[in-house]
Formats: sequence, structure tokens, C-alpha cells
Amino acid sequence: MRSSRRLLAVPAAVTLAWALAACGGGAAPAAEGLSPAPVETTSEAAAPETPETAEITAANFVETIAGAQQSAGSYDFTMTMSAAGQTISATGSAQLTDTPEVAMSMEYPGAGSMEMRLVDSVMYMNMGEATGGKFLQIDPTDPSNPLSASFSEMTGDLDPTKGMAGQQAAIVSVEKAGEPEQLDGVAAQPYQVVIDPSKIEGPQRDAIDQAAAAGVALPATFEYTFWIGPDGLARKMAFDLLGSQTEMTFSNWGAGAPIVAPTADQITTEDPFAA
Repeated sequence: MRSSRRLLAVPAAVTLAWALAACGGGAAPAAEGLSPAPVETTSEAAAPETPETAEITAANFVETIAGAQQSAGSYDFTMTMSAAGQTISATGSAQLTDTPEVAMSMEYPGAGSMEMRLVDSVMYMNMGEATGGKFLQIDPTDPSNPLSASFSEMTGDLDPTKGMAGQQAAIVSVEKAGEPEQLDGVAAQPYQVVIDPSKIEGPQRDAIDQAAAAGVALPATFEYTFWIGPDGLARKMAFDLLGSQTEMTFSNWGAGAPIVAPTADQITTEDPFAA
């Protein structure tokens, strides 16, 4: 069980840090070229054509995705990750406000159900029986709380604005990978995105370095497939990494579920890790 958890944990950190960031979008200038391709007409009435996804390249991938998604402001997502016969599944929402907020419910092998919320830069975590069905309230910047250090990196991974800055340099290539697919009501064009892990910065860097230090043989490149709609918004992302298969879907852009902090009676002050 321990080895399979470690196998899942490394891609999980990369997934949350890259996918939620790259598909959450940080504050970025609006990308150019997001308008649908114009439809040519003749003197005779022409049937309207389906808008095509604006040209996306390695040079503008981050700017295009970040600009479109920051404008949308919110989204819902699902995630499944499988490795060594174990599967993690999760659903959640993100609000891309000045102080980004994320909520996620997760089913983890051997650990049951967990729920995490990031609201006003404070992490709330419900670990089921371990926390009596209530939420721990964790301020990751509080040096007096011994749990803060444990969860500060996780908080960073769940912040959808972190991870975008500096990642442009890590992108090796972005190329179309097949025909568009109908996802979330739009024709989403798949793109293969190749990442050089040696050039990744930010929260993902620590996860990669820790994996390498633990003896995990990292590939020379990470390859992701993103399905991008004509509005520049991601509808799905999938990749295989370190023996795990991960897929995330994104929907309800601009209308993601609201995220609220637990009420006082839903919060516990008992430390489940205390001796």
C-alpha cells in the first residue's frame, strides 16, 4: 500500500499544481486571437460554419489559456487517477477571484473520503472519522500551528493561480492531436503539450525534486493532452506519468459552484495527529 500511495502522490502533486493552475489560470493579460475564425460568405447565403479554435502554439499556450480562464472566473472539475490497481477520484470547483478559492471532495485508496476547501487563504480539511466528520481549520502561515507546515504545500497546490508564472519556459511543444471532440457542449480541439520538467518552477518544482531524491526515475519530458474549446477554455486534460493515468474534466465555465467556509459548528479544534 505504501509504495502505491507514493506512486500516486507524485503525479497527484504535479496534477494539482499544473492542471489546476494551468487550467485555472492566474491573473494574466487577455490573450490575443481568441475570437472565432471569421466565416467567409459569398453573394449566395452560406451555411454558418462551426467556429474553429484559435491557433494555439507553444509560444502562446500559457497566455491564451490563462487569459480565457481568468475572464471566465470559475469552473467545476472532476479528476480520476489510477495506478497499481488503486484509483483516486475527485470532484470540485474553483473560483478565480483576487483570493482564489477551491473546494474538492476526494476518494483516496485506504483513506476513504476527504474534503478540502481553500477559502480566504485558509485551508479546511475534513478527513472523515479521523476528524469526527468535521473540518480542521489550518492557516498555512501560522508558525504556532504545527499542522501549518504539513499543509502549506498542499494549500499551494490547490491555489489555481499558482504554477502559471514561469511555466512558459518549460513548454517544449504544443501541437494538435487529432480531430475536435464534443465536450461540455463545444467542439474541443485536442493538443499535445510537451513539458520539460527540468525547467518547471514554483510549487511543482518541490514535488519533482522530492521524487528524484527518493529515487523515482523521472522521464525527460511530461506529455499532456488538453482539449481546448473555441473560446480558449480547457474541457479536458489527460496524461500518463510514472505508471499512473490521470484525466480531468472542466465544465460550467463562468458558473462554477459557489465555495463557502464551513460554519463554526462544522469545525473541530482536536488534532487528529496528536499522540
